[in-house]
Amino acid sequence: MRFALVTCERPIERDHDLDFVVPALRRKGVDVETPGWSDPSVDWSSFDLAMISSTWDYFERQDEFRAWLKSTARATNLINPLGMIEWNFDKRYLLELEAAGVPTIPTVWIEPGGEAEAASEIAGFGWEQVVIKPVIDLGARNLVRVPAELVEEMLGRYDVATMAQPYLPSVAAEGELSVVHLGGELSHSLRKLPARGDFRVQPQYGGTHEAEDFGKVVREICEGAIAVAPGDPVYARVDVVGTESGPAVIELELIEPALYLDTDPRSGERLADALLAARN
Repeated sequence: MRFALVTCERPIERDHDLDFVVPALRRKGVDVETPGWSDPSVDWSSFDLAMISSTWDYFERQDEFRAWLKSTARATNLINPLGMIEWNFDKRYLLELEAAGVPTIPTVWIEPGGEAEAASEIAGFGWEQVVIKPVIDLGARNLVRVPAELVEEMLGRYDVATMAQPYLPSVAAEGELSVVHLGGELSHSLRKLPARGDFRVQPQYGGTHEAEDFGKVVREICEGAIAVAPGDPVYARVDVVGTESGPAVIELELIEPALYLDTDPRSGERLADALLAARN
């Protein structure tokens, strides 16, 4: 068998998950390659399976990436499946989680031209600090934190649909909890911590992570979030943060999430087994 673990041509950082899943697949007799999704020389039909691993520039080339997804899904077994990726593409999937009873962060959704109305709504909530980001983004690349009185001005700088949430001091103090499911089962969990003085937990901003087990409440919240997705993901990462009313989902990552396979020595084998099962 021949698998593609799909990357990008100019990655923002190294895809560390490849260090674990590639050897695991090769031990199982799979020929593994790591092509960039936008490389025109790649014949995707020559692969038995294509897993989206680190296509970290897709949000900058959305139309091109969507077209690639559709053509690749016709050519080979795309993992996660096309419909699931399309559903997870826009963060408004959080509305479906909320409707299903999954705890989420209060959010104001803004279309271009709706800045004044959104600022008024946010003022009514009494949020002192507000986090704003596009509904299609990656790695907090276009995320900002502003005082409530500057929300309207900041929203006016975006020309795309955005979302606004209250700034949660717990993220700076305690980080985010991440629970990773592989092959439909809980694989491992971890805490992602921001650098001192920051609240972004991503590695490019100095964030770190460490393995940590969580209790029943967090696990059930994560299971509930994954259950809302259209189908059964081969891999999923759920990010949870602390709020005044308890743990809440901030992201359900089904496209190209870092799976932090380094936090559990068995996770590479689990992902390899999940991919082989998906191929079969």
